[in-house]
Amino acid sequence: MQIGRVDVVNLTQLVDLMGEHLRQFEQQEDHRAAFLRVYRHMTSTVIDRLSHPFFLDAPWVERVAIRFAWYYFDALDRFEQQTGPPPAWERAFSVAVRKQAFLLQDILLGMNAHINNDLPLVVAELLRSEEDEQSVFRTVRRRFDHDQINRVLHEVIPSVEVDLARSYGRLILPLGRVMGNLDQTLAAFGLKTWRDNVWRNARFLLAARTEPEQRTVIHFIQQDALRIATEIERFPLLRWCRPLAPLMRRWRLG
Repeated sequence: MQIGRVDVVNLTQLVDLMGEHLRQFEQQEDHRAAFLRVYRHMTSTVIDRLSHPFFLDAPWVERVAIRFAWYYFDALDRFEQQTGPPPAWERAFSVAVRKQAFLLQDILLGMNAHINNDLPLVVAELLRSEEDEQSVFRTVRRRFDHDQINRVLHEVIPSVEVDLARSYGRLILPLGRVMGNLDQTLAAFGLKTWRDNVWRNARFLLAARTEPEQRTVIHFIQQDALRIATEIERFPLLRWCRPLAPLMRRWRLG
């Protein structure tokens, strides 16, 4: 699959591509690096699981992951070319470029846009193109592997936190302990809840019979993702502390 100008045929190539963009973002001190660092870390962890008896259909998981990444890079290109990415991505990229948000907000805004906006479209697209939605048996197999990804993401949160602390803020880990690892709890809950909604919204899209019906469902998906983005950006505690956000990033405090 071509992502940008690069042909990506496996997840190892995809992680390399993510690494190239991450280095560019960090050289430019672009806050879009925060989400991409987390995304790259999680994708690398999925690669490790593909070679073990963990998924029912590892090649399907890899196809989903590569197509999923296409949506991220497409939104990134459309934002940079000012050709209108989906609303949740527009919000996530705009907030990151302004450099006024907390690290956690930049990450959550990216995760929201990618999971809640992009993933239902990817799941529906692959289920339809491979005719899996015609078979209850195959659909259940796909749902099992979808849920296995949930388990991978939950398990990887602690190592992601360590990576972020090393890269962006030396107070991330001690603050997490003071808060009783509340950030890990919220991230795990959000990931599972969002990914459960992904499957529901993908089924809505598959149930749409005509193009106007599909546009209606896609509009619903996009607006719901935008609603969540607005909640993340306007979260009361973070909004009241927002003047501190640029200073904390500058001083590498998180």
